[in-house]
This record gives sequence, C-alpha cells and structure tokens, in this order.
Amino acid sequence: MENNLEEALIAGGLVGLITIPFLVITHLSKKRKISIAITEKLAALARQSNCQLSRSEQIGAKAIALDENARRILFIDANKNKDITIDLAGIATCRLLKKMDINAVGSIVLQLINKNGALSYTVPFYRRFIDNETSLPTIIKAAEKWRCLIHNLVSNQRKPGGIKLFRGLTPQTSFWGAATQ
Repeated sequence: MENNLEEALIAGGLVGLITIPFLVITHLSKKRKISIAITEKLAALARQSNCQLSRSEQIGAKAIALDENARRILFIDANKNKDITIDLAGIATCRLLKKMDINAVGSIVLQLINKNGALSYTVPFYRRFIDNETSLPTIIKAAEKWRCLIHNLVSNQRKPGGIKLFRGLTPQTSFWGAATQ
C-alpha cells in the first residue's frame, strides 16, 4: 500500500514536470501572437491615418500610439475589436479617472476634454473582470504617463506665443499693438 502511494506521487510529479512547461509555452506563444496582431493592426491604422508614430505602447490587449507632429492619438482595443484615431487639435486638456467598485478598482480611463469643456473621448486603460488585475500597478503607471504626454502636447498647443497666427502675429500681439495683460 505504501509502495503504491509513492509510485502515484512520483507519477504525478513526472506528469506535472511534463505538462507545466507545455502549458507555459502555449500560454506565452498565444500572448505573443496577440501582441504581433495588435502591433500589425496599429501599423495598419497608422498607415490609414497617415501618421508617423513617435511613441507607442501595448498594455495587455490594448495599444496606444502618438504622432506628435500630426497631434493624433491612435488607440486599439483587441477585446472589443475597436480602433480609433483622435485628433488633438480640438482637445484642451485631459484627465485620468479611476472608478472604484466598493474596495477594488473598477476602471481606469483617460478622458479628453474639448475646448468647450465637454468630454470628447474616453480611452479605457483598465476594466475590471476584462483586464488582468495583477497588472494593475503597471497599467496605472502607463495611464499616468500617457496623461502627462497628452497634457503636455495639448498645453503646448494652446500656450500663448506657441501658435503663429499671421506673419509674425502671436496671441500677445494684435493688429493694434501689444496685448494688455
């Protein structure tokens, strides 16, 4: 009886040693295929939108990219099979919104607000029960990084003196001379 238990434990250990690496390799190859598909989809969206991507990042099944020259954001969500291109010309600011469900993070979204103060776009970085909760600290850091990038880009866009209006005229000068402060 004691011999059978030992043999069963040894057999179980051997089966575990064989199947666990196989499962890990299968999981990693599936993740890699998804990553390659998202990268290809992002490149196709960039070509379609005539964008030259200066920055991009993949976060789980999502990807976000930025064309600083054209002032556009490209976002792909593979879970919802959704992709959008956002022109930042009409965006005044952005903010990060973290919604809580009782005592857990329910969602993290980047909200883009237009020049009239209305919400134009929401870019979801995390949704509970859809995205992996163990990667939440990484997602929070990435969302904050993208909020800063976009905020700096749109704030430089509307900074006085940053946009030339007519031959040498800036928001500080007008047709009648220097603007009063």
